[in-house]
Amino acid sequence: MAEQTFYDNTPFEYGYSSKAEIIVNMNPLLKKVMKDNAGKVFCDIGCGCGRNLVYAVKYASKVVGVDLSKASLDFAKKYVESEKLDLIEGDNLTIPLESNFADLVVSDGVCHHTGDTVKAFSECVRILKTDGVLYLAVYKKYRYYPLIYYIVGGFFRMTYKSKIGMYIVENLFVKLHYLMYKVLKKKQLKKMETRNIFFDYFITPIATFQSYSDVKSWCNDYNCSIKNYARTSGNCHVFIINKDV
Repeated sequence: MAEQTFYDNTPFEYGYSSKAEIIVNMNPLLKKVMKDNAGKVFCDIGCGCGRNLVYAVKYASKVVGVDLSKASLDFAKKYVESEKLDLIEGDNLTIPLESNFADLVVSDGVCHHTGDTVKAFSECVRILKTDGVLYLAVYKKYRYYPLIYYIVGGFFRMTYKSKIGMYIVENLFVKLHYLMYKVLKKKQLKKMETRNIFFDYFITPIATFQSYSDVKSWCNDYNCSIKNYARTSGNCHVFIINKDV
């Protein structure tokens, strides 16, 4: 039996009540790059429960979703339901696809959870065809979230290691987080959705943070160039990257 991953135990099932809402909330650059590459082969590395696959199958000739979490892939298969879609259990650090495979590779908030962001990036580039496009979203280095992740999240991760700490996190902090969304943010989310957000934000065991300069240096090392960039208002910034000839 395969080892359970963090996202097998806490699959990121958030916002899956409506496919239309998923599409509305997608990053505009991601939607644009999918439209611009219509009729081609797409690959979503770290596809999770299939949020981006919903839109990808509308435009691609073929879509491959790769993820470490079998639970997430099982959810995605049922949720997306497309003959264009192949789902593969695999690691971003050794993607089980041949080189020069895809016209568009999507890495949406994934490389920073692998433990080796540069290797994860290089694997995305490896499977990309020459002159293909990589959509890359990674955590910003210069924002408040790194402090929250290391200090507040560090407290939660340490607490969660013991049985009593696990009980406290699940029955106090996770419930408070749900109430915060309900009262302060006025979002009517299910308890499981806010739990998944809490775990992704605080408990996820690996998170790294990259600057624009970091990503630019990766591109220089792997014969790529940044064609578009959006800082966004959230924790991630977004890069549209071409694999050069």
